[in-house]
Amino acid sequence: MPETVFLGREDELARMADRLRRAGHSEPQVVVVDGPAGIGKTSLVRRFLKDLGAAYRVLRASGSEGEADLPYGVLAQLVAGLADEPDVPLRDLNGCGRAGSALPDPIGVGSALIDALGRAQDRSPVVLVIDDMNWADTPSLHALTFALRRLRVDRVLTLLAARDTVDPRLPAGLRRILAEDGTLRLTLDGLSVDDLAELGRGLGDAPLSRRAAARLQAHTHGNPLHTRALLDQVPHDVLAAGDAALPAPRSYARLVNDGLAACTCPAQRLVAAASVLGMSSPLHKAARVGEVATPLDALEEAVAAGLLAEEPAVDLPRAVFAHPLQRAAVYQGLGPRRRSHLHEAAARLADEPAEALRHRARAAVQPDAGLADELAAYAARQADEGAWSAAAAYLMSGARLTADRTRAEERTVQAVEYLLLAGDVGQAVELTDTVRRLPRTAQQQYVLGRLALESGRQDEARRELTAAWRSRSADTEPETVRCVAEQMAWLCLIQSDAHGAVSWARRGLDTGPGDRASLLRDELTLALALTGRFDEGLKAVADLPEHGPYSGAKELDGLFARGALRMWNGEYDAACRNLSESCAAHRKGGLPSVVAPSLGYLADAEYRAGRWDEAIAHSTQAVSLAEDTDHMSMLALAHAVAAYPLAGRGDFPAAREHVRCAIEYANRLADANDLAYAMSALALLRAAESDHAGVVEALSPLLGPELAYRDAIDEPGVFPWRHLLVEGLVRTGRPREAEAVLVPYESLAEARGRWPDMAAAARCRGMVKGARGDTDAAERAFRAGLRHCGQDTTRWERALLHLAYGAFLRRDSKRGAAAVELDVAWAAFTRLHAVPFLEQCRTELAACGRTSARPHTASHSVLTPQELAVGSLAAQGLSNRQIARELALSIKTIEYHLGHIYAKLGLTSRVGLVAALAPSP
Repeated sequence: MPETVFLGREDELARMADRLRRAGHSEPQVVVVDGPAGIGKTSLVRRFLKDLGAAYRVLRASGSEGEADLPYGVLAQLVAGLADEPDVPLRDLNGCGRAGSALPDPIGVGSALIDALGRAQDRSPVVLVIDDMNWADTPSLHALTFALRRLRVDRVLTLLAARDTVDPRLPAGLRRILAEDGTLRLTLDGLSVDDLAELGRGLGDAPLSRRAAARLQAHTHGNPLHTRALLDQVPHDVLAAGDAALPAPRSYARLVNDGLAACTCPAQRLVAAASVLGMSSPLHKAARVGEVATPLDALEEAVAAGLLAEEPAVDLPRAVFAHPLQRAAVYQGLGPRRRSHLHEAAARLADEPAEALRHRARAAVQPDAGLADELAAYAARQADEGAWSAAAAYLMSGARLTADRTRAEERTVQAVEYLLLAGDVGQAVELTDTVRRLPRTAQQQYVLGRLALESGRQDEARRELTAAWRSRSADTEPETVRCVAEQMAWLCLIQSDAHGAVSWARRGLDTGPGDRASLLRDELTLALALTGRFDEGLKAVADLPEHGPYSGAKELDGLFARGALRMWNGEYDAACRNLSESCAAHRKGGLPSVVAPSLGYLADAEYRAGRWDEAIAHSTQAVSLAEDTDHMSMLALAHAVAAYPLAGRGDFPAAREHVRCAIEYANRLADANDLAYAMSALALLRAAESDHAGVVEALSPLLGPELAYRDAIDEPGVFPWRHLLVEGLVRTGRPREAEAVLVPYESLAEARGRWPDMAAAARCRGMVKGARGDTDAAERAFRAGLRHCGQDTTRWERALLHLAYGAFLRRDSKRGAAAVELDVAWAAFTRLHAVPFLEQCRTELAACGRTSARPHTASHSVLTPQELAVGSLAAQGLSNRQIARELALSIKTIEYHLGHIYAKLGLTSRVGLVAALAPSP
């Protein structure tokens, strides 16, 4: 349909214009236009953009079936529209498809995109347009998802056109954005009868009667593309007649090819060649492929026939199809022989080896062992560079051309594993039945096990992975053996079967060094510690450098685990350093799947160390990252840890929401560790709310016999549940039951020699003895706990000890001594802004005759978690841009939050912010 003829859609255009106005007022908007092919999505978008003018910066890109495996192809198109020179890694996106090029992490690319959009919107609002989103490459989609979720107060309208918004090719995080209440979804229906009548007039033909328009509307359901094709093909009097059969819309391809047949031979050859090259191709290349001597004349004729569209030339002219259906109709109408011939010509003229390979594969008409091997070799190189989506596409092509059936099946299975590594979980899961139908081999069973594990079907994953291990033979690739062991070790860890994890991790390491980065040493280190062999676990990572920067698989495998062990052992400074380094190093060149758990554990370590501002910031990042990357197995941990400091500060609504999510994901995955995280978070929330019966109720499932494995659950230091349960039982008048829970906890804490758990156990012992009236034993226990804590008053456990000891002394009528302990607790809780615990302190101090004490934490209690994270980093001296990069937010968002912080705290500068948010002495 010519661009000059645009009908209807007034309501859609008005709603889009409203969203554009809101975006201009710093309310970022997402609009998705969906509907079947030919319904007018692209025309609507073009019409909307037509009158924007210079008042808006428009960044445009389009997905293409032929480039769906080109890493960052869509994002490179967007970046090309930026006025400023983009920063790394955006600057190098055009080279991502070349051999030898390193593939940047989507998280880093998404962060850079946020920064670039922040600069672009300084001059004018930004309209981000992606057409044919279903054919966008996976890395671009992941980076875009990461960026869209972090636009808060930005002048950005994102306009997406898609055939199917629930397509499994789209990342789950992006599908959630498209389904959110705040997203405007415009599902296009066919044109009305009046619109079709207007269409007939707009095309310059004789007026279309209402009867004819109604007949057209009934026949095509108002599909603009099919309607235009029929108007070109069928006379108006035939349309108006009631007895003449109309061509079915499925005959659209025939109509397009009839139009092509009416053209001269040069125009036919140009259009045919262009269909082989893609939706858009350089005119000179299409002319050479089609052997067209006068390309401009041929292009002009094809445009006049409505087969190709004119596109404003930035440099050289291009042959562009107006709609994907037109290109598909021409391509399918070529016939196998001619199509193969044109692909061979395109391969000879290709600028890149990858492009040549792609055309050669499509030119093939029979199995070709040599070409299949070339495709497999190129896929392997792409895999080495982390371009998993491209590796999967090329290896799947290689599998189709492999004559040897066994080898073809191996390549198909390997391609599905590449999809999983790319984060294309939806696509991979769709191929589950295909993989199941293949012969049972170790590789096939391993991939089935990994598919089940990614989908949360842990019992099935264990069966398949166990079968894969048992079916291995001398011919099984060592990498497959190593991967099976790695996945089994990880499954054991998340199910709290640490003994099993030790065994599997060692089996994997015994196969020798692998070709790819792995988690085997991380898994072994964690599992050894969870079985009580803490020193042996640290020994497994003793060769790691103490300080970064870290790079390469050898230095990265074990870094995350070393940070976790140090956290459990109470070495919080070293733990925070290691976990922060693990997050940064894996984000740059390691395993992206380790970034979210590194952030979650970092937030946990900061919570225990009394660095609650940082804990809130990093746990918020962990939740967002796990959601964006579809890392479902990390969401219970991330939400649970996010609830810890929020509950401690009395932000109960936010804490409850994180607890609810943690429980939801724990129930969905049904493993012991997620249950322990979720229930610990619920218990911490209820303890802060002084609901001690609720604490006992929340933690009772962790004592039940139904848990098949409980190594991590019972190991001191991993989950904060035993001391919470003891306190809850004491405060609900059940000291005998509290004793039964406490004794094994005391024994293990002492055996491990971990000061945080020895201190917590001593506090619990003091409470139990105090409840039973043995005041001397209680006092000895509290003092022992304080000795375990040392002199550092920043630790959370020490603050709790002073509160419990002070409360005991006050009940023992030692008010003076009680006030001393309570004053120390008060200072610590004030520094942490732990409002519920300050209230407990106030009550105890009032009972000691100190009735003037009142919580004074208004400066923090009025700030949201995000404002607190931004304010804390600003108070440390970071610039707005540095804060934006640290939190993966736009500069506009940082400025917005700082404005709210200043207003809420009554400040006018960062000098006042430092004083307001600096830790109390």
